[in-house]
Order: sequence, then structure tokens, then C-alpha cells
Amino acid sequence: MGSDSPPRVAVIGACHLDRKARAPAPYVEGASNPVELRGCPGGVARNLAENLLRLGLGVELVTRLGPDAEGDALLAGLRTLPLGLAGVSRSAAAPTAFHLIALQPDGEMLVAVADMRIYDEITPALLRALPAALWEAEALVADCNLPQETLAFLAGLRQKGRRMAAIGVSPAKVERLRPLLAACDFLVVNRREAAVLAGLDPETAPTALARALLAAGAGEVVITLGEAGICLAGGGAVLELAKLPGPLTDVTGAGDALAAAFLAARLEGRDLESAGRRALAAARLTVESNDSVSAELTPEKLEQITA
Repeated sequence: MGSDSPPRVAVIGACHLDRKARAPAPYVEGASNPVELRGCPGGVARNLAENLLRLGLGVELVTRLGPDAEGDALLAGLRTLPLGLAGVSRSAAAPTAFHLIALQPDGEMLVAVADMRIYDEITPALLRALPAALWEAEALVADCNLPQETLAFLAGLRQKGRRMAAIGVSPAKVERLRPLLAACDFLVVNRREAAVLAGLDPETAPTALARALLAAGAGEVVITLGEAGICLAGGGAVLELAKLPGPLTDVTGAGDALAAAFLAARLEGRDLESAGRRALAAARLTVESNDSVSAELTPEKLEQITA
């Protein structure tokens, strides 16, 4: 399966603290609700990068932090990981991004609010100024917190031997990918994001959504379906896989783990279904953790779960 050296990827996008407000009882609308507040490192790109590292890949992270204590803390945490950090820059004025997640007692997300303005500073000019060696990767992985012109720049770096993966982060932001679908060798989105990109109703069958995205130019598609599992499409195949059973502690970061495990498996040469099953196993491990990346995630653990 592949060469002896692990694939190298560059991951571009969000890195911030996830602040999680978990309520001991169901939220009451229009009232002050008691919660337990805790924080951990998060952000789609940061989570993807750590998950890919844990799965044995070489990873460069490209992100933007503010000139504040939160940025200092995140950078210190990144330096404890064997990540390439030449692409991490600091803003002169914009604060580090903010993400607050309200969790129900069962760990499901009620709502989240975020200030992601700093990622507008990740411009093509900023990326062009980074060391050229950073882009000598087998895959570029971009989240949709990036401006559309930056996603287009990254699509332009895609070439033979260097594939591009795009990760949806919200129905509003995934619109940025619409003109770039033909550059997406891998596309990971949820059902609502898939519907936006396909121009279809969210109630459309997942298999039909996946086929529409393939027809629009995407190479391979993963549609996450929550409790219903995932829909995979590529190479003429379209299949649905059920979610793996297990305890739920916190859903935050599960989609990022799923995307990372799928990409790692495909870059290593595993077939579509095997990659999907490993993706579901990574998601299961993550929802069992209080953190946005599971400390239990290893290739051996995924083998054990999917055996």
C-alpha cells in the first residue's frame, strides 16, 4: 500500500480555541442557563492536522493567529506536536478566532457562535510569501473558513501528484467552493453543505446529492449524515455506511477526525469502502472524548475497531 515513506500534506485554515458550554439540563430558550465551561485547542485545520499526524502522515499547518494570549497559548501547544509550522503567522491587529459551542447534556451541539474574521487575512499574497518547500506535498487540505480567492489559489497549486481536499465548515461558507469543484479530488461535506453545492433540496437522497457533486466535477465525495452514517462516492461507486455504535460525550471535532481518517486512508492507497469505515471509526473515538481530537486515535486503534 503506497511507498515506505508516509504521505506529506499541507493543511490550510482555522486554528483557535474551542470553548464548550455544557448544560446539566436541557437549555431553556430566552433564559439564563447554567453551564460548565471548558476549552481545548480546536479549529478545522488544526484538528485535521493533529488527526493526520496521529495517523502517521507528515503535516505542515498553515493558519493565522492573533497578537494575544490565546494566540500565544495555541502556538505553544502546536510546538509540542511534530508539525511543520513555517506556515503559521500572526496578525498585527485581528484577534485570534473565537468559537463558543453550546452542548446539550447528551453532548449534542445546540448552537455555536464564532468570530473567524482573522482568516480573511490568509490571502493568496500571504501564501505566496511562504517557503516554496511548504507546498511540496502530496495533498493540500483546505477548510472553507478561507476566502474564496485563497481557495482558488490553492486549487491552482493542484497538479499531477498533488491532490486537493476541501472540507466544508458551514452551508454559507461552502458556497465558496462552487466554482472550484473540479479541483476537489476529495470533498468532505455534511448533508446541508452538499445540498448547497449541488443546488438541490437538503431532503434529497444522499446518493443523489453525491452523484450530483460528482457530475459537477468533484473527484470523490464524503457526505456526513449524523446518526445515519456517511455516503461515499467515487470511481463509479456510491455507497452508504452506517454510523458505528458507542457512547457519546461530545460531538465537537468528530467531522474533522472523520475527514482526516478518510484522507489518510485514501492517500495510503486503501479502497473507498475501507477508507469510509476507518473514517467512521475515527469519528466514534472522537465523540467519546471531551477534547476536539481524541488522544486514543492511532492507526492500530482504527484497525482494531474496523477488524
